[in-house]
Amino acid sequence: MLTTPEGNIGLICRSLEKYYDTRAGEMKVKRRPVLIIGCEDDYIRPKNVDYELVYISTLPNKDPHPTYDYPVLDDFHIELGLDRPSYIRTHKHTWNHAKFITYQDPISDLGREHPELFKEILNLNTKWMEKRNYHSMYCVGFNK
Repeated sequence: MLTTPEGNIGLICRSLEKYYDTRAGEMKVKRRPVLIIGCEDDYIRPKNVDYELVYISTLPNKDPHPTYDYPVLDDFHIELGLDRPSYIRTHKHTWNHAKFITYQDPISDLGREHPELFKEILNLNTKWMEKRNYHSMYCVGFNK
């Protein structure tokens, strides 16, 4: 475990995340792999901080997005400590509190073990956010 939240950026961890179970027709919680891509900058204590995360999913029932779902396939998923071939979903991000994330016992450290790949993931996330923000401003008429 690193001593500052900024030092945890780049870790692949497990996080408790809400999801909608269509079969049960209700919200549930599951522990899923995530990649920490950021943290709030005004935290008071390192254990009381929100982290920005992108999901890592197997996508069993849908095709991956051609641009924003980064494949972790073949044996690379094993190297990263993932159970199955997966996709880093650079356009599916959320925030969660440190107490719901296993950053003390990470699955792997993508940021330090594969810094160029981590940079590519961040660039894809930035590209998606810029596109989304431009589209959102257009939809509400800021372009006029």
